[in-house]
Amino acid sequence: MENALDRPVTSFVSRQFVLIDGEIDVAKAVETMQTRNSDTIIVTRRGAPIGIVTDSDILDKVVQTGGDSDRILLKTIMTSPVITASPKATAREVLGLMRFYKIKRIPIIEDDKVVGIVTQRVLADSIRTSVLERTFRKYRSAVRDQLKTLLGNMGLVIQFAGILLVFPALLGAFTGQTESAAGVFIAVVGLFATGFVLNTYGERGPLNLKQSSILVVSSFLLLGLFGSIPYMYVNPFGNIPLDALFVNSFFESISGFTTTGLSMIFFPENLPDSLNFYRSYTQWVGGLSFIYLIMMLFYPEQKLNAMKSMLGGTMLRFKQLLITISIIFTIYTAVLILLAYSTDGTNFIYDTALIFATVTTGGFSPSSTFVSMDNIPRLFVVGAGMIIGALPFAFHYSIFFKELRRKRLGTEVLIYAMVLVAAVPVFIALSGADPLAAAFHIVSASTTSGFQFLDLTTIPIASKVMLIMLMLLGGTAFSTAGGIKVSRLYLVYQKITKKDITDIAGSISTRAMDKAFYESMIVIGAYIAIALVTGLAIGALEDITFDNALFEATSALTTSGLSTYLIAVDSDILSKFILIANMVSGRFEIIAIMYIFIARLRR
Repeated sequence: MENALDRPVTSFVSRQFVLIDGEIDVAKAVETMQTRNSDTIIVTRRGAPIGIVTDSDILDKVVQTGGDSDRILLKTIMTSPVITASPKATAREVLGLMRFYKIKRIPIIEDDKVVGIVTQRVLADSIRTSVLERTFRKYRSAVRDQLKTLLGNMGLVIQFAGILLVFPALLGAFTGQTESAAGVFIAVVGLFATGFVLNTYGERGPLNLKQSSILVVSSFLLLGLFGSIPYMYVNPFGNIPLDALFVNSFFESISGFTTTGLSMIFFPENLPDSLNFYRSYTQWVGGLSFIYLIMMLFYPEQKLNAMKSMLGGTMLRFKQLLITISIIFTIYTAVLILLAYSTDGTNFIYDTALIFATVTTGGFSPSSTFVSMDNIPRLFVVGAGMIIGALPFAFHYSIFFKELRRKRLGTEVLIYAMVLVAAVPVFIALSGADPLAAAFHIVSASTTSGFQFLDLTTIPIASKVMLIMLMLLGGTAFSTAGGIKVSRLYLVYQKITKKDITDIAGSISTRAMDKAFYESMIVIGAYIAIALVTGLAIGALEDITFDNALFEATSALTTSGLSTYLIAVDSDILSKFILIANMVSGRFEIIAIMYIFIARLRR
């Protein structure tokens, strides 16, 4: 960009001046100035400029002295001689004249005629604007380019999500449940239309870590927004205001896509079967098809390798992950659906919905009584599915393929199994629950699935605290489970005790290990701090005890879904938004949110 000082002075001329003969009195001159909306008089003699009179001259030399403006002539108060410049002069040259003669206005003369006037204020403003433009031009261009790339990639993601949601819409249409089918179809159309608009404005390209983090978080929020449409269309919440309907629907949608499972629909059996299936299907999309594939597609490879070191050492390549999700987990799901259906053989859609929510550690149940001690075989099927979902994708891949080193995988899985086994007798002792019921709820908490049939408001505080700790611990790295993850705590333990870390983190440098330890400590601290703060906030808003409020906040943050059922349709809207924020943050293990705002973590 050209420097403003080197531009011709004609770029800055103003025509807010009047030419008046020096023999005219001040009163008439002021009247002429007001008529022509000018603030400068160029005093002339026989048409040639001989001086300048400004508002300040009139104020200082006439008004403040008490002079008679009808008798005082312009030539007696003008500043003279008049300093002029040629139209060919540059702004720099004119500014130099102003500084030398200590004046603020210079007329521009061409062929003995005044063609304009340049003021010091105009030049100063132009120079300031020019400096700002030069400073921020590259920045604006970079932001615009990055935004277009971000929006272009987001359009692809949103359209991909729209394709995934076609299936429950078709199921609703096939079963004749037109209301829920219409709601899902509207959501699908909205996703496709939004994706089209984003693709039209943006353009696809590589993303940096901050952009990738913004992409996955924003995509989830958009998915949750459009995913709330079926709930709003069917309205399972009763006669409530429109704003409450939106918040409740958004809450249910986010709870589904984040695989949390918290719900204000306490009797889902009253929903149409296709909407019931849709709830669990959103957990399938959010837990398997969506988040990990997006991360693998858009996160920079260097950062994925760093995350691999921090979270357990074995992260699948894109093709391996695709095989695990599309083939291995499909096999698991089909087998578990058949096993669940064999336990009673009454409702295949319910059993399918149950297993979709199980293998993704989601926790949405198709009925308030579907998971209970009345059907013990089903409990074992659900328990197996929850554990499958909480184990690393790489572990499942290694069962079918010999490409991965099982030693690293086995260490984390062994620690996780030991935690499960050790926790059961402790929970039995603390809660007095039936051993099978205790074991089921321990698995549900530690896998962050959220299936439950015990009334958790009645169990002792010590056992409730234990479930909170298990939810915070969560499952294993790169699984569908939430929480801090076993590998992070193990990595911290190894770093503090200075033990060999190659069995869990692989062969990494000391510097990389230090960074992984640093990030792990931040994540652990953030989980605990957010759980406490949001628990206090919810307790105050809902007027409930801190232990129950902390339980709900932790359940949302770890995407667990276990609940004391104290958050209902008529709960405070702010409480629901706090839980929504916890669910979204927890789905990305908080660290993706931090990547957006903390530059140091992105290095």
